[in-house]
Amino acid sequence: MKRSGCLRYVLTCALLVVCLGCGAPQLQGGPTDSVKTCIQGKVWMKSPIDSKQVAYAGVSVNAWRHDKELALTETKTDGDGNYCLEVPVGNFRVDLRVWGMERIEGKSYICQGAVQGIDPGQTPKRCGENCFMTDILTQCEERADRRIGR
Repeated sequence: MKRSGCLRYVLTCALLVVCLGCGAPQLQGGPTDSVKTCIQGKVWMKSPIDSKQVAYAGVSVNAWRHDKELALTETKTDGDGNYCLEVPVGNFRVDLRVWGMERIEGKSYICQGAVQGIDPGQTPKRCGENCFMTDILTQCEERADRRIGR
């Protein structure tokens, strides 16, 4: 009987942890069914090796409310570096931010870029429609490998 009570206690604790503690943080944009408009374009990475611009595939693109630390939405670029974000319609501007880590020719790089103060308009639109267009160029900076214990 003692063993059954212990098992029940462990299972109850595990259920509470899963229900209350493991949820991903929610973006602070507003109701998910609110009216939205869209921003789309392509993310480019300026190669740190030869300075050529190449499409930046698989990197996260985040939309933030301009001049505030209020996340609106995020997405990842496709294999060709294309992205499309649906943001709430409102009387505010949007900043787009890209940040990624790359390993090129045995060296580590931090690649980042941004577009500030976008006015996507107030006309409701969805991705695939005539969205506000803007491309994002990222610059890469070499980072020294730092390993703990060396």
